[in-house]
Amino acid sequence: MDTALWKAGSLPRECDLAIVGGGFGGLTAMARALQQRRRWRILVVERYPRSGPGIAYGGCDSHHLLNVPASRMGAFPEDPAAFHAWLERTQPGRFAPSDFVPRALFAAYMDEVVGDALASVGGSAPAAVGASARLPLPTFAQHVLVRAEPIKRHVDLLFGSGDAVRAGALLMAPGLPAARAPWHAFDEEVPLGLLAPDPWAASALQGIAPDAPVVIVGSGLTAIDIVSALRRRGHSGRITLLSRSGRLPLPHADGAATNAEYDRALLARGAREALRTVRKAAKELRARNLPWQGALDGLRALTTPVWSSWSTKERMRFMTHLRPLWEIHRHRAPRVLLDDLAAQQRSGSLVILQGSVRSLRCGPQGVIVTANSGSGLRTDLPAARVINCAGPAQGVRNTVDPLISSLLQSGVATTDDLGIGLHTDVDGRLVGKEGKAQERIYLVGALRRGDLWESTAVPELRMQVAKAVDGIAALLSQT
Repeated sequence: MDTALWKAGSLPRECDLAIVGGGFGGLTAMARALQQRRRWRILVVERYPRSGPGIAYGGCDSHHLLNVPASRMGAFPEDPAAFHAWLERTQPGRFAPSDFVPRALFAAYMDEVVGDALASVGGSAPAAVGASARLPLPTFAQHVLVRAEPIKRHVDLLFGSGDAVRAGALLMAPGLPAARAPWHAFDEEVPLGLLAPDPWAASALQGIAPDAPVVIVGSGLTAIDIVSALRRRGHSGRITLLSRSGRLPLPHADGAATNAEYDRALLARGAREALRTVRKAAKELRARNLPWQGALDGLRALTTPVWSSWSTKERMRFMTHLRPLWEIHRHRAPRVLLDDLAAQQRSGSLVILQGSVRSLRCGPQGVIVTANSGSGLRTDLPAARVINCAGPAQGVRNTVDPLISSLLQSGVATTDDLGIGLHTDVDGRLVGKEGKAQERIYLVGALRRGDLWESTAVPELRMQVAKAVDGIAALLSQT
């Protein structure tokens, strides 16, 4: 999408549907509403400048790959293979359904999804901020929503600019709030230009000498993306990945995997029994010369009902002891990327270290990162740039995000039992402090992880969006 469309300025005083978030969830919600011939006045609000559908797809370069096969990336649940069909139409024969394709292509596909939805109501471009609120085309605005207050038949929205909007319903798809950088408590003496708290910021990789050492905090999918981006820029210096696990994501299977079948009752007994059951399934698959990844993929349809059946104690046990294992097995990477990293490790240009940041101080090459290693030893790591790839905030109870904080303080929203997200009912409506669902406020995406656990990938998000838009349609038809 053209970043010029996301403009700051005066907002419409009223709308039927306000959508917070310009990523996959927000854009597909808008497109679904338009494609269903909803003659709603729609306001889509995004706090950051966007050139594509969110950080995962719009903040990447042309070589970053999806980590879900193309055949499962369709925008709408009615046609999950639509993205691969689009690839066949635009680039015939280039990609197989099981391929992990560049994310930039998915961003182009989403541009077309949005464009087709706009064309379906007689327009080719969304209305800019300040255009008539009566137009059926959506208004796109770069603003920060700081408060939402449900009042009978509408939701009052207050923005950081001081603007106020009255909406018939609110659909929140903001993603997870950002975490503060792991070094934020001890970076006073280090020039800020040597630190990159946001790896997707335009300045994060700029000005690094080709042979300079770099420290990346984190070793997950984002860290892999940043290593790949540095190498494509011609960087040949030593890169150190520093993370608490000290492990990379595991690879996707070569080709289609055979999914394991499970007795849901066994998984529901608790985290330990679930671990034993999945390990047994993986072992049985390997004994049949089948990819072990099928043991994890077979859980997909069961993850949310099993997670919901566990007690708070069992969920906490999983979070404390099993989550690191889950992350590397469930959120896997294309093998071609991991093979490249392995070659870098053999050459000594890439080092993966288990540990955490203890302190920062200035050094001859820029920064010296003192790390506490997993064995208790301290290691000094020189770096010309320190890049944060540690991921989003792990909890929301003490968040500094203005919208989430105000929703919790006002009682419009509550957290799940673990405090890792916001509590919703089965339809995705926020649940307030009195235990009642907010009729006019829906939530889509990763902030539902405390209730659903699996709530980040396209296959889950498109189902949540469909349910939310259909629920809003039923609500607005009554008013």
